[in-house]
Amino acid sequence: MMPMEWIDLLPWLLFTLLGVLIVAGVPIAMALVLTAVGMILLDPRLTYWVMFQRMYNGMDSFVLLAVPLFLLAGNLMNAARITDRLITLCMRLVGHVQGALAHVNVMVSMLFAGVSGSSTADSAGVGTVLIPAMKREGYPVNFAVAVTAASSVMGIIIPPSINMIVWGALTNTSIAGLFLGGILPGVIIGVAQLALNMGYVRRYKVPVRKRASLSELMSSGKDGLLAAGIPVVIIGGITLGLVTPTEAAVIAVLYALALGVLVYRELDLRQVINASTDTVRLCSLSLFSLVGAAIFGYLISFYQIPPKLMAGVEITDPVTLLLIMTAVMLIIGTFMDSLPAMAIMAPIFQPLAMQAGVHPVQFGVIGVMALGLGLITPPYGLCLMISAKIGGIPLLKALATTLLYLAIMLGVIVLLILYPELILAIPRLITPDFV
Repeated sequence: MMPMEWIDLLPWLLFTLLGVLIVAGVPIAMALVLTAVGMILLDPRLTYWVMFQRMYNGMDSFVLLAVPLFLLAGNLMNAARITDRLITLCMRLVGHVQGALAHVNVMVSMLFAGVSGSSTADSAGVGTVLIPAMKREGYPVNFAVAVTAASSVMGIIIPPSINMIVWGALTNTSIAGLFLGGILPGVIIGVAQLALNMGYVRRYKVPVRKRASLSELMSSGKDGLLAAGIPVVIIGGITLGLVTPTEAAVIAVLYALALGVLVYRELDLRQVINASTDTVRLCSLSLFSLVGAAIFGYLISFYQIPPKLMAGVEITDPVTLLLIMTAVMLIIGTFMDSLPAMAIMAPIFQPLAMQAGVHPVQFGVIGVMALGLGLITPPYGLCLMISAKIGGIPLLKALATTLLYLAIMLGVIVLLILYPELILAIPRLITPDFV
């Protein structure tokens, strides 16, 4: 029988063991599972059967089926060169403005976010085309990489968002409410990035194109609007209660296949297989992380860590709580993928948010955004890593410029904390029953 004083130390050993494994370079998903195994060996109250059961329950969710399907839709969009058509549309809209390619980068990311729901698919698809194009036109490579990585973060904010689907599944928050709540914050971030671009591009001597003709706008607009129809169908279907998020993801895949095969005639069987293979590779990593996070989350609940953290702590001010949560999640996001991070952190902060009277949709949007910033902050910084690899430069060379974009996104988060109606206005207007 383990002495009581040893049992009292186990909750803190849980996080210590996880931290040691992460510092040792063990992949996050495996570190979470190994931590659980270590706690089972140390605590006689736990069994391996509990671990297997909780890991299975962590994946036994109809909603989570939407994750691989939205990833597949994004990969099919890239394979069908729909990204190129979105770029053409944006170029004809703002090509006559100084620094057009930088502005196009942000605008396409906003549109692509509404198609794939994945920031990594955004940075890979958009970056492959625009980073070489920006280099050819005389933009510094570090700037091209920074704007591509920073704008791709909108992929997890503007609906449909894979991260919001997972957050909704973990916290029982309305996914329709989260989707609608992410629209205005995503647009504000896009406008803020465009404003920063305007200040940057004045330093560079880059070509300015002539204004596109009406016929050019019409021809590219047709292709662009077909692609942009995906988020309208998805969000509209979920909001009206016609489809679930998973069914909406199936529609997104079928829509992408129809555009790629029947309309644009860019997709063949080999490309569909390759897109599916890439989806399986990427999705297996993300969902295995959720498996590990499920058992870790159970251990957090088993050791009653949230009540112990809340003991003697009474944060009744929503602004203070959300600022603290943003700081913690920003730090966690720099070391860990956002999906397992939210599976661990959401159960800890959710009781505190309820105690402080934070609206669940605001809590979810702020949490997703704060963790999403880890995509451009090393050592994790996956979107920055992808963009730097495409640009052919070391990641740290683009870090200084990226931090400026990070600063304005943090400013937007603070604005959303101070003025929650910026998140809640659209959900309350369209779906008052969900909010």
